[in-house]
Amino acid sequence: MLAIFRLEQKSSTMRELATMLKAGMALGEALHVLEGRAPYPQLRQVIQEGAKRVAAGGSFSEVLAKYPEEFSELTTAVITMGEQTGRLDESFDQVAGYLEREYSLRQMIMRETFYPKVLLACCIIIPSAIPALIEALMGSVWLGLWIFIKNIGKWALGLGIPIYLAYLIYHSLMAKSQQSREAVDSMKLHIPLLGAVVRRLALAKFARALSYTYSAGVPMGQAITLSASATGNSILERRFKSAVPLVEKGQKLSQALGKAPDIDDMVLGMLRTGEQTGELDATMERVADHFEVAAETSIHRMAVMALPIGVIFAGIIVACILIQFYVGYFGQLLE
Repeated sequence: MLAIFRLEQKSSTMRELATMLKAGMALGEALHVLEGRAPYPQLRQVIQEGAKRVAAGGSFSEVLAKYPEEFSELTTAVITMGEQTGRLDESFDQVAGYLEREYSLRQMIMRETFYPKVLLACCIIIPSAIPALIEALMGSVWLGLWIFIKNIGKWALGLGIPIYLAYLIYHSLMAKSQQSREAVDSMKLHIPLLGAVVRRLALAKFARALSYTYSAGVPMGQAITLSASATGNSILERRFKSAVPLVEKGQKLSQALGKAPDIDDMVLGMLRTGEQTGELDATMERVADHFEVAAETSIHRMAVMALPIGVIFAGIIVACILIQFYVGYFGQLLE
């Protein structure tokens, strides 16, 4: 949630910088205006340092390069090209557009996965609350409260700890080596249903990044490298980057990627069209739109499938609890 908030604020900052530069304001002055308005400390530090660097005759991209955790290499490269070509206002606009699309994509994922998350919470809370509610109705409110807390604690230990350990193992593997990252990312691509979503989102990110870097004037080899890094999947990243040496030798990108395995035929076809028409940036943006819509459709379909499954699962748990209660209750009466 915090990452999405930061993404939104960075896109807003870039858009404000573009607006002020288009109005004729100098970059140093624009950064000085934004110094006190940055919504979180890291961004405020970048803006303050940027204002000082620009006032001393330096470049803003040099400051961005010092904060890779806040601004990606792609963002820095686009801003650098804007400084070199004198079209810094357009570069800020392009970065803002890219960040806004990334924000919209993450919002879409959160929106589509909201109901399954609520359903999972209900599957935990409702079974835990039923025995507690029964005890409370029978006159023992404090005992009911204790039972509820105890049941939630069992779920936390039985489900929360394994999830947390899996999270730690996942990040440990991702940070350990390139081979470990590729093994994990390969597994993601081959998970039924989820693998298709991961692939579509990665292709959408690549196409979107390539569109923005190419239109910003970033050299094609560097644009491919930066766009490949934006996919978030080391397998696809390596396959896209394998085209860079061939492109630098004079091959077209569509030809270079045609030799890489598992690259979507639609991407190759649209690439050829963009190269023939000279509108590679617009073509790649349409490719990104297509894959984002396809990913959203797949996520929505999985969310719809999860709803009845979760309801059945919750019903079975509740039925088991009620049967257990009534068996114990009538057993006591018979005694």
